[in-house]
Amino acid sequence: MRPTTFLLFPAVALVAQAPANLDLVQRFNTELPGVNQMLKELKFDEAQVKVQGLVPSERPVFDASSAKAIVQSLDNAQGLMSLYRLHANVASEAGQWEKALEIQEKRAQTARATLADLEKAQTPIAAQWKKVSQESGDYVAKNDLRKKELEAKVAAFKTEFDEIKASKKKLAKKEADEFNARGAQAQLDEQELAQIAIALPVHKQNMVNYPKVTKMLGDNRKEVEGMIKAADEAVAKAKKSLADQNDEITSFNTKQVMQKVKIVGKKNWVDAVLRAPENITKLGTPQAQAAFLNRLLVLDPGNVGAQKALNNLKAGKDAFAKEPKPAKKSSAKKK
Repeated sequence: MRPTTFLLFPAVALVAQAPANLDLVQRFNTELPGVNQMLKELKFDEAQVKVQGLVPSERPVFDASSAKAIVQSLDNAQGLMSLYRLHANVASEAGQWEKALEIQEKRAQTARATLADLEKAQTPIAAQWKKVSQESGDYVAKNDLRKKELEAKVAAFKTEFDEIKASKKKLAKKEADEFNARGAQAQLDEQELAQIAIALPVHKQNMVNYPKVTKMLGDNRKEVEGMIKAADEAVAKAKKSLADQNDEITSFNTKQVMQKVKIVGKKNWVDAVLRAPENITKLGTPQAQAAFLNRLLVLDPGNVGAQKALNNLKAGKDAFAKEPKPAKKSSAKKK
C-alpha cells in the first residue's frame, strides 16, 4: 500500500501561525475610533455616511481553496460581523431603531450563509481525514508486527552469512543453492523492511494529526456558531426595544383616548416625555441624551422641543438650558 503523505495538516499548522486576513478586520479596527469620535461629538449624520461606506454591498466570497484560505475567510467574516454591529449601533444612536433591526437581521443571515459555506468547504476535508485515519490505522496494525518479523529474519541471515564467511566453510552444491535462495529472499525482505521503515512513521503521524484536524474543523464551526448566536441575540434585543417602546406608546395613547384627548400619531407620547426633562437628563452623557432625542425626532419628525434640546446639546449646553431673558431697554430721562 502506498503511504498517504501528510499534506493537509502542515498547511493547517501554518494557518494557526499566519497573520489573519486583515481586509475587513483591519478596516473595522482602523475606522472604529473615528466613528466613535463622531458619535461622541454628536455628528450622527456624518457617522452614518461614514459607516455605510465601510460595509461591503455584498458578502465577500468564501475562499475554500485551502485550509489557510478557509481560516482567512473566517477572519473576514468576523470583520464583516463587526462592521454590521457598528452600522446597527450608529443607526440606533441616530434614532433609527427599525433600520438598526434590519441591519442586525442581515448580520444574522450573513452569519448563517457563512456557516453553510464553511460546511461545504470542510465536509470533504473531514471525510478525507477520516479515510486517512482508518487506512493509516490499518497499516500500522498490520506492519508494526511485520517490521519486527522482517528485522529478525534479516538479522538471522546476516548472522549465518557472517558465520559461514568466518569459518571459510565450503558448502555443497545443494547447501549453496539453499543459502543463495535464502540470500535472495533476505534482499527482498530488506527492501520490504526499508519501505515499511519509511511509510510507518508517516502513517503514525497521520493518526496523531487526525484528532488535531478534527478539532480544528470543530473550532471553525464553533467560531461561526458564535457569530450566529451573537447576531441572534442582537436581533432579539433590537426587537424587544422596539416592542417595549411601541407597547408604552400604545398604552399611553389608550389612556389619552379614554380622556378624550385627540391622538396625533406618536406626538402625544413624545410631548409627554419632553415635559419631564429628567426623562432625558437621567440618561447621563450628552451622547446618550442626544441618541434618545434622535429617537423622539424619528417618532415625531420636526418636534420643536426635541429639536431644541438636541441643538442645545450640539452647542455644548444642557439639553434644557434656559435662554437668558433679553435685558429691558431703559427709557431715556427727559432733561
